[in-house]
Amino acid sequence: MKKILISFIAVLISFSLANSLTAQNYRIAIQFSNTSDSTAYLAHYFDGRIFADDTTQLVNGKGLFSKKKILDQGIYVVYLPSQKYFDVLIGEDQQFEITTDPKDFISSIQITGAEESKAFHEFQQFMKSQNEKSKKLQEAFKTHVNNAAEKEKYRKAYKNADLEVRSYIASLKSKFNDQSFLSKFAQFTLSPKIPDFSKSIPDSAVDRDKLIQKKSYLYNKDHFFDYVDFSDDRFLRTPILKNKFDFFFEKILVQSPDTIVKESSKLIEKANHDFFQYLTQYSLNYAVKSKIMGMDAAFVKLAKKYYLSGQANWADSTLLANIREKVIKLQFNLIGMKGQDLNMETPEGEYVRLSEVNAPYTILYFWEPDCGHCKKSTPKLKTIIYDKFKDKGVKIFAVCTQNEKEKWNKFIADNDLFDFINCYDPNYQTNFRIYYDVFSTPTIYLLDKDKKIIAKRLDIETLKTFLDNKLTKNKE
Repeated sequence: MKKILISFIAVLISFSLANSLTAQNYRIAIQFSNTSDSTAYLAHYFDGRIFADDTTQLVNGKGLFSKKKILDQGIYVVYLPSQKYFDVLIGEDQQFEITTDPKDFISSIQITGAEESKAFHEFQQFMKSQNEKSKKLQEAFKTHVNNAAEKEKYRKAYKNADLEVRSYIASLKSKFNDQSFLSKFAQFTLSPKIPDFSKSIPDSAVDRDKLIQKKSYLYNKDHFFDYVDFSDDRFLRTPILKNKFDFFFEKILVQSPDTIVKESSKLIEKANHDFFQYLTQYSLNYAVKSKIMGMDAAFVKLAKKYYLSGQANWADSTLLANIREKVIKLQFNLIGMKGQDLNMETPEGEYVRLSEVNAPYTILYFWEPDCGHCKKSTPKLKTIIYDKFKDKGVKIFAVCTQNEKEKWNKFIADNDLFDFINCYDPNYQTNFRIYYDVFSTPTIYLLDKDKKIIAKRLDIETLKTFLDNKLTKNKE
């Protein structure tokens, strides 16, 4: 009896060890019908792109993704060289089988061995049918633009369709535990449900429509990411995260540096682990790539707050050096800042100070005589800008960035630039390159009467438009 008991315990231990070893593997068997592809790939989503994790050769449409490791949970994609693909949720159960037909993945997929992955596919099927229903309702709505009763009918139908989606997603939460990613991801696909503020604002309110619009905007902004757990890195491995952030930053947020920094910081402070890194990188890159003038102020603030403070512990020395250099070049010439004063020498050997130029607008122009672009833009600066706006008091503080005085004087004479405030810094004592980020020419800044920077890095046509608008507003 003792021997039998010992043997039984040994079998249990062996079985337990086998389960433990199996739990450390992923094994995803796939079976394609009607395909001529000989290879299949498994990849995860990240930042709007996909990154391959595994590959398998297909024999009679059969393949196997398997390694002695656990995949990070999230939404993955199985794709074929023929550019056909489908998404699959990979959760805790990482040993399952998929059979499908590339002719119609959504309708044909069958998953066995992973309930959460199977339920994700069912969610995809449901959403596909709901999207088709909503599309038909929208098309029908457009055909009844002059029939109020019909329009109201389709509005209700569309609202009911939305309620059906929300009800389905709520049911997923009850079917799976709190750690399940399926219900979290399904909720993430929802947009915030904005309250009807017209019911709480009296008809007599001043600018009622604008007030309703403002409340709706603020609610949408503040609740846009209600369904994201910024401590759950699984959201990073989804196909819609980057699109959500792009829409939020580009379409919802006011495009001002202060707003971008404030809202970025609110999101970043909620995050940890890989999510913290992703959000910090996303926000900084958004500020860097923005085409909006003045957004470099957001870059400087975010870079100082998260990178140069040491919080970005993933950044290597090269990246930090590049960010630090860019911050140094930008931090003294941000929109709204008072421009650094420049005390420079004229061709006659006298000195002029930028701060002493008395003008409603001063154009600070950095150029050099041998620069090909400067040879084209400098004469235009005189004829298109100065000759038109000099009667309005506009002046040009023209800084030659080189110290070749003969070439400089000749260019001034040849192009009749004597009305400019011509000056240079032969001994490079003013540090103008750092203060005004002058590492290419021509570089143009526009300063107001107090020498605050109101525009920067303009071309001649944009400068003309800017001055026209400013002077028109001042006149009005």
